[in-house]
Amino acid sequence: MTDGPDFPLREPFPPGRSAPCFCGSGRRFKHCCVAAGREGRVPHGIGVVPGFLDDAECRAICDELKDRPSERLLAVDHQRSNAERTVRRLDDRRVTDRVEVGELQARLDGWIERALAERIGPATGREFAWYEEPYVLKYSPGGFFVSHADSDTIDPAAGRWKKVLDRDISLLIYLNDEYTGGRLDFEHFEFSLRPKAGMLVFFPSDMRYQHAARPVESGQRFAVVSWAAFEDSERVKTNPPDEAIMLRA
Repeated sequence: MTDGPDFPLREPFPPGRSAPCFCGSGRRFKHCCVAAGREGRVPHGIGVVPGFLDDAECRAICDELKDRPSERLLAVDHQRSNAERTVRRLDDRRVTDRVEVGELQARLDGWIERALAERIGPATGREFAWYEEPYVLKYSPGGFFVSHADSDTIDPAAGRWKKVLDRDISLLIYLNDEYTGGRLDFEHFEFSLRPKAGMLVFFPSDMRYQHAARPVESGQRFAVVSWAAFEDSERVKTNPPDEAIMLRA
């Protein structure tokens, strides 16, 4: 992995449990965002929008997806990636499939653009330069993804996290809820969410919002996933990702 200013180190997180909360409330971290998560309230920075898609739309696309081919999804290989290219490989810490969507791609793109324009842009007060082409995740029984950050990886030498991908916001649109297991967990906040069909969830892609898809026990879990970059954020890659769909010139 290339070191240096292209991959800036993050400030340590989480703060001490008795330290002031990072959200700016003035309360202690353990009594603020941790307490919220433990009590099932949504912590600072995480957006949860029930019913972003209606039930009929979810049922219709799941009917179209259920018999489509899929393949094991690759994970980013941070050790072999650098500022010019991103390398991916199979990783036993992520067991999920990417469904072949074909002509449905335009529908997925429209959902992401609507989420950015109607929900995430107003919530963050920021403009977006691009989003990565969304795809459908399929978690079958035993499928999971261990706790991870979408834009960051740990630097073993420094013992700190660094940004290695130009992702500022992660977003998921859940398409069904006819399964057991498969909760979305945010470890720093002790927050666990049982997604519902049609629900939009978004959050910063950095290491503060490490999250895990817990193993699916029965049924299949379908979700649309994408990542977006703010127009004014500092870049760590030479170019936008190959999958980028540009929103602004």
